[in-house]
Amino acid sequence: MNIHLIWAQDENGGIGKNNSLPWHISEDLINFKKITLNNTIVMGRKTWESLPKRPLPKRRNIVLSSNKVNDVECYTSIESCLQSLEKDNIPDVFIIGGEMIYNAFFEYADTLHITFISDSVNGIDTFFPIPMDEIKIRYQMKHEQKLSDNCIYTIWNKK
Repeated sequence: MNIHLIWAQDENGGIGKNNSLPWHISEDLINFKKITLNNTIVMGRKTWESLPKRPLPKRRNIVLSSNKVNDVECYTSIESCLQSLEKDNIPDVFIIGGEMIYNAFFEYADTLHITFISDSVNGIDTFFPIPMDEIKIRYQMKHEQKLSDNCIYTIWNKK
């Protein structure tokens, strides 16, 4: 099973504002959908609650939370989540946030999908928990694609 982390961040590692995306760049949203469609996605409770439409369509939605979340497949530990996915022979799993979930799954991640946003937004209050310096030590960029003037999508594989 391949574990992918996928997120968009600004130049300071900002990923969220008031439990929401700080920007709405259609090219980034289209790319996210293309990558995660027909796959399994795992998120924390706050990310689940922030989704405008729940569940995200045509994806197996899983929430990792210490508290039971209704109307969605839910696990209270990474271990139980991964065991279930391995039992189901899931080839690819996409971790979509938030900050605590990214931090918890980072050690397991084979691939990182990072979209770099050049727009700066005031009031960002959530940051990707792993500094880029550490990412560059453990991962090597394999792909870079300009999605728009302010949006560059990259793929990083574990070294």
